Amino acid sequence: MNGKTAMTYLAKPTTDEKKQAQRLLRNYMELKRVVEDYKEHEELIKTTLYESERTRRLDGEDLYGNRTANAVQVAHNQKLAAEECELVSGAIERAVGMIRDDEARQAVTLRYLKGHSYSETLYYMRRGEKSSTLDRRLNDGVSSVASTLKLWGLLAWEGKA
Repeated sequence: MNGKTAMTYLAKPTTDEKKQAQRLLRNYMELKRVVEDYKEHEELIKTTLYESERTRRLDGEDLYGNRTANAVQVAHNQKLAAEECELVSGAIERAVGMIRDDEARQAVTLRYLKGHSYSETLYYMRRGEKSSTLDRRLNDGVSSVASTLKLWGLLAWEGKA
């Protein structure tokens, strides 16, 4: 645990940690898109890798070999990005699922995981609810997500990127 105790991670998240968690929540939809795009094109990417490797072995021309190596690197980078995005988005989903307050969990789910605007979230969260109540629920939910992601070491990792 890098010299830190579990109690350090269970401490109330700092303002910076909350901001990191909120940034991850805001990027959730994009993370999911990267994963979905990779899965949709996975066969093409695998074919590119296979064909590039096969061609590189057969053809000794340096220029063609460089293009082939670039194609392999791009395909490899896409795979790594998709794996990383899947790991982070999965952690976000689990952290949101661990929010104890049902209404805070619903607010965070609507706002970040489903990508609704603030106004839409307010509308779906019981008509007539005050915006200050939604703000409190979102804040409580983001704090809970930050605590969970901090416990798992994801905020420290995200902060280094």
